[in-house]
Amino acid sequence: MNEVQIRLLLQALPGNPTLVETHISWVLMSDDRVYKIRKPMRYAFLDFSTMAQRRVDCEKELLLNRRTSPEIYLGVVPIRQWEGGIGLGEGPGQVIDHAVEMVRMPAERQMNLLVKENKVGEEDMRHLARYLASFHDRATVIDTPVSVHGLWLDVADILKIELVTEEVLGKEAALALRDHVRLAREQLHTLRQRIQERHQAGWTRDVHGDLHTRNIFLLPEPVLFDCLEFNDHLRQIDLLNEIAFLGMDLGSMGRADLWEVFLAAYQEGLPVMEDEMDRKLLGFYMGYRANVRFKVAMLRVMQSPDQADIRGLQHSFSYAMRLMGDLGR
Repeated sequence: MNEVQIRLLLQALPGNPTLVETHISWVLMSDDRVYKIRKPMRYAFLDFSTMAQRRVDCEKELLLNRRTSPEIYLGVVPIRQWEGGIGLGEGPGQVIDHAVEMVRMPAERQMNLLVKENKVGEEDMRHLARYLASFHDRATVIDTPVSVHGLWLDVADILKIELVTEEVLGKEAALALRDHVRLAREQLHTLRQRIQERHQAGWTRDVHGDLHTRNIFLLPEPVLFDCLEFNDHLRQIDLLNEIAFLGMDLGSMGRADLWEVFLAAYQEGLPVMEDEMDRKLLGFYMGYRANVRFKVAMLRVMQSPDQADIRGLQHSFSYAMRLMGDLGR
């Protein structure tokens, strides 16, 4: 698929369809359906370069997300093109790609919007915490040995965008990026034994992997969607790593108060933190998640420099540097 085909496909949808673009996907939204299409690309953390790989990933997304939102994920549908037309589903034409078909949920109940509108209260956070604790308690325990070196490589991967960081944010930002990676390495050295102990205790599980407020609908029963299906290493993680994304996200929006309410309720439902070392590890994972968020934001800027949100990028950068820097004090 390419940009021209995506635009044509959008026009073929009923109602008043809209397009949302991420760094790895096109998301087409009609009045009552959503179609997610992978971009034909390859990064260190994913490979969507062939149609076969994209279809396999669609099937995996369907399977994994049905754990938490079976009512949303309907199936995988072919995208067909013929002379003079393009469309979704069975019918004439050649199959040129695939899309995950979903039910469109009420956007006004998306958690990130509710937080910004100050419409999320303490009881909402306790309810979400109980739901997540139950999901995590049932999640498959992963026996494959955890790689502390793998965590280090995840953090250090940000140096691949060092030059563009200097171009966009300045030389001091590039130097701060190197300091951020150095601090992460020091923290991992300190936490190495505890990371292994937690894995042996069964805290590494197959969970959501992309648990931030944009991927949650706050309905009478919380709905989690869009889990991280394309990389097992990034989804089969310590539960502290899982919830750290939510904590980092809320903190970046200035709502650390909601995070503390969530954490207390989650800990009551599933006592995942045993001591002060675990709390320090949670702090590391929050810095780790902020690292990923900044990297993704920069990838978007690299893809669409004319539409770059430099202010948002600067915020993501500063927050990531601060979280990791706080651990070193």
